[in-house]
Amino acid sequence: MTDKNGRYTKGIIDIGTNSCRLFIAEVMKTEKGIDILNELIKEVEIVKLGEGVNENHFLKEEAIERTVECLKKYKETADKYNVKELKAFATSATRDAENREKFMKKVRELGIEIKCISGEEEAKLNFLGNSLVFNDRILVIDIGGGSTEFTLGKNNEIDFIKSIDIGAVRATEKFFSQDDYSQENIEKCKEWVRKNIEEIKKIKNEEFKAVGVAGTATTQISVKKEMKIYDSQQVHMSEISVKELEENLELFISKSIEERKEIIGLEPKRADVIIAGTIILITILKELNKEKIIVSESDNLTGAMIKEEKMSERLEWILEAYESFKRSSKRRLVAGNIFDYFMQDFRGEISDAYDSATKEEIKEDIKEMADIIYNEEDKHKREFLVRILVNIVKML
Repeated sequence: MTDKNGRYTKGIIDIGTNSCRLFIAEVMKTEKGIDILNELIKEVEIVKLGEGVNENHFLKEEAIERTVECLKKYKETADKYNVKELKAFATSATRDAENREKFMKKVRELGIEIKCISGEEEAKLNFLGNSLVFNDRILVIDIGGGSTEFTLGKNNEIDFIKSIDIGAVRATEKFFSQDDYSQENIEKCKEWVRKNIEEIKKIKNEEFKAVGVAGTATTQISVKKEMKIYDSQQVHMSEISVKELEENLELFISKSIEERKEIIGLEPKRADVIIAGTIILITILKELNKEKIIVSESDNLTGAMIKEEKMSERLEWILEAYESFKRSSKRRLVAGNIFDYFMQDFRGEISDAYDSATKEEIKEDIKEMADIIYNEEDKHKREFLVRILVNIVKML
């Protein structure tokens, strides 16, 4: 519920390859966008949704069940905080999975709005989350379970953006599936990373600070500081050198997986992927000629929290959903079902957005949809879009 000052409670869920994270905050819409007034809660749970996806491109049933159970708890938490707006975005594992719609349907049945975002979108959210923290030119590096995102820029201006399919889970399954961290396997992993980041190396001579976000980076600080209880405030804006990262790596490799679970500062459920993640991070920094990295707690969750979606972006969501069902033999029925789902979700939001919009802005949104409809050759998709446009006009 929004109060008279425009404040409301918003929840964001990041459904990653290895973990699910929840962020709930009190926010307020302003002329410049959305401001975070009060961070209410942050939670993380290792669910390993992407287990095996790199090999067979399918989400395992047990992985889906683990993730859905986690999301049920997140939904209950959101309800306790009277969250007005709860949204989830899924990343690399869901992008790669051929059965992603089955998983996403289960999430929607919980009453959670979900979108599978591209690697570039993920990178933009990471940068947005850090654009308010740093005044310098930065390269935000997000080593996830299935992919790594790179975003270079300053303030709100992005100069370079890239998502590459190298991640801690993907590398572990590819090189260390038997928990065999021989020098040969480690060198193969390093070479794989170097080969995949050729395009990134083009910026190594430019001026920027390296900023690390997400679990691989934050774990390095919690291990370095021997945190018995994770403290995000101690982690945020801490620096760690390549030499210290190599010391962490030696510590991780010297122990069995069960022994790694006992390392102070290391989340036990990360024990199986932390070595691969650390190798990726060290290799990237060396290839970019960087001796250290700043670790930030502002990441894609923060970016998604402060991102205000425009009507055109909401339209993209609808079109993406339609495209995912394009091969269906029952297109008309599918289009209707997607329409019903999205319009239920958008109805109040569109009305709220247009309460403060000018007539010219409304006309521009309608014109945008009309142009898309006019140029759409697919009859069923055209009918689908017309239904949406008619309902938007009715709501005004």
